Formats: sequence, C-alpha cells, structure tokens
Amino acid sequence: MFQVFLILSLVLFVLFLVPSKYRRYFAAGGWSFLGIFFVLFSFGHVAENEFIYPVAAVLSLPLFIITIAASYSGNRTAFRITTVAAVAFIVYSVIAPNQAISEWLIRMQVDNTILALAMIGHPAAAPSWDCILSNGYGIIITFSCTPIVGTAVMLGMATGIDANLKQKIAAAGFVILSLAALNIARLVFVVKAYSEQWFPYFTDFASGGFPGHESFFWAHNVIGRISFTFLAIILVGWGLTYFIPDLRKFYREILYFYYNGLKKISSCRFDMKDI
Repeated sequence: MFQVFLILSLVLFVLFLVPSKYRRYFAAGGWSFLGIFFVLFSFGHVAENEFIYPVAAVLSLPLFIITIAASYSGNRTAFRITTVAAVAFIVYSVIAPNQAISEWLIRMQVDNTILALAMIGHPAAAPSWDCILSNGYGIIITFSCTPIVGTAVMLGMATGIDANLKQKIAAAGFVILSLAALNIARLVFVVKAYSEQWFPYFTDFASGGFPGHESFFWAHNVIGRISFTFLAIILVGWGLTYFIPDLRKFYREILYFYYNGLKKISSCRFDMKDI
C-alpha cells in the first residue's frame, strides 16, 4: 500500500519538470506524497525493533513541511531542490523495477565484497549469487544493500542543476564510483562485525531470536546505515563541487533555506509565503 504514495510522488515530480503554471502544485503534491510514504514506511519497521528509520522520519517532518509550503508558494530554492529530487526519482524508477539490472548490482556487491575481504585476509565465500558466508554467519544481499538510492540522489544533484555536459558526465562518474567504493567498505565492516561478533549487546532487543544476530543488527542497521549516510553526504557531496564548483553556492542556498524555515517554525512565525 505504501508504494501507492511513492508512485503518486514520482508522477507529480515528473509533471513538475514540464513547464506549466501548475508546477507549484505538482511540487507541493510530490513532496506531500513522498513525506507520507516515508513516515508510513519508516514506522512500518518498528515491529522489527528498527529505530533509525522512525527517528529519521520524525526529524524529517519539519523539513518536509518547509519544502511543501515553499514549493506551493513558488519559492525558487524549493523548485531547485524539487528538480534534484525529480531527477533522482527518475533514475531510481528506471533501475529499481529492472530485474536484470537489480540482480547484476547485487552480484557485483557480493563479488566485490568477497574480493575486498580476501585482500584484508578475512575468509568469506558466496554459497549463492546473493549471499556472503563468513565463519558460519550468512548475509543475504538485497537490492536495498546496493548504493542505488544514494547514487540516484547524488546523480540528481549532479545533473539537476546548471552545468555543462562535460561537468555533468564527470560528476556522474565520480558519484557512481565513489558510492560503490563506500558501499563495499560498509559491507566489509558489516561482514567482519557479524562473523566475528563485535557487538553482542542487548540480545533480547537486537537478536530477533537468532543467536548472534545482534552483531549484525548493530553493524548493519545502526552503525553502517548512519555512517554510510553521513560519509556519502560529506565525501561525495563535497567531492561533487570539484567537478561542478557552482554546487557550493547551491549547498549554501539549501542550508540557508532550511535554517530560515526552521527558525520561523520555532518562533511560531511560519508563513509559506515568507520562506
């Protein structure tokens, strides 16, 4: 059911890219449906003791409100952010439903992770095309384990703003290679932490009834997820400015946009026409 909101969001974001007098409605609607999807999706993981997504959903609510309101009022920065989101959405929607590409990405993650583990002397094998086995502990690699979401967002950042074709191609190549490398490093960390039982803490909460699973929970669901997100934003986001220098100005514009919006919300002077 959650997917309906995601599809509606995609449709409205695509319509936003078409010049018309209704762009502000498409932008505001796209962000509204995306926000609904993210909240429902995030809290759907509570039963699995997954707390990172719900926390992220709560923290993101003010940002969604600011973006929706500013988009509806035709704010230039909100429109630029929406353009990035629309491009990212299109990239993701083209790749995600394609089973051949999805399976290829998963195979690449498995093969490259095992190769990286071998380079540091850690034993691992692939009993199947989507599984990594180490010290008796197996990890199934799914499509969500690939860096596709981060890649789509960063590609949206690289291609959704004004830059020449050479800059966009170079930036896209940097995004794909750097996020792939970061994701392999994340998977290496998760496999080592799980197979060597680095985090045997809060078993009742984190194990899910499977002996040793708590190390996977903390390594993958918490440490790996948070660290990968921040590293991707800092390293890849900043690295993009080498290829597209004007991105620095856009980053400052985004920071001021949300800082100003949050300040108005906190002071109870929030007006969507005044962001």
